[in-house]
Amino acid sequence: MTGFYFSQDDEGFVPTPLARGPWSPDMLHGRLLGGLAARALEADYGDDGWRAARLTVDLFRPAAMAPVQIALQPVREGRKVRVIDAMITCDGHEVGRVSAVFLVTSADPPGTIWRPEHETWPAPDSVENDGTTGAAEHNGWLFRVVDGGMGTGARSRVWTNDTVELVEGEAMSPLVRAAVSGDIACPLVNFSDEGLYYINADYTMLLGRYPVGDWIGIESAEQIQADGVSMAMATMYDEQGPFATSGGSSLTRPPLED
Repeated sequence: MTGFYFSQDDEGFVPTPLARGPWSPDMLHGRLLGGLAARALEADYGDDGWRAARLTVDLFRPAAMAPVQIALQPVREGRKVRVIDAMITCDGHEVGRVSAVFLVTSADPPGTIWRPEHETWPAPDSVENDGTTGAAEHNGWLFRVVDGGMGTGARSRVWTNDTVELVEGEAMSPLVRAAVSGDIACPLVNFSDEGLYYINADYTMLLGRYPVGDWIGIESAEQIQADGVSMAMATMYDEQGPFATSGGSSLTRPPLED
């Protein structure tokens, strides 16, 4: 599928119908706000020798289907660490903030470090639809369910791929592609067999490296809930293996059914 989530003009980033979120036809999808902020942060601060190691996306309030503006605010610009905030405004309201940590890159040190064993995933193009796992598409947003899936109440492993441009005429960078995918970690983990009762308040991505290729994998890692508040965590993959984690806090609201 071809198309784009936003065009750009003097008002900012103007959403197309593809940018609508699942909770309401009048709301932007929160994952795209993180993507727009990551795009702006990378353009100004992700030059050679620097890499984003953390993105924290705070979602203050729902964003209307209206033009979006991104304003960058440096917090710290050191020789090895840069901390930058991206303020997100929509329809006259501040709707979110993305705090990014950029670190200077260097050679890896010697020595053995413990890491968990990760199961090899089947390639996304090899996943066939058997009624419980398989392929789905939502307006150019592709899914390949390896295990579980939204609405199953089971631990899930899902490949996802945006074939739609974030901004008209631009290919997504690896960082931006990771940012628009990181938001779905919490819903994937929080989705029960009776629907999704949690909506994201924030999410944080910790990036060990940038992803390679168009497909991003999300694997449920942890879910803890009490008093109508959930903490969810997932591991993010590309076809070479794990590259990041994404997790955040969510609060209860009427359900989004599968």
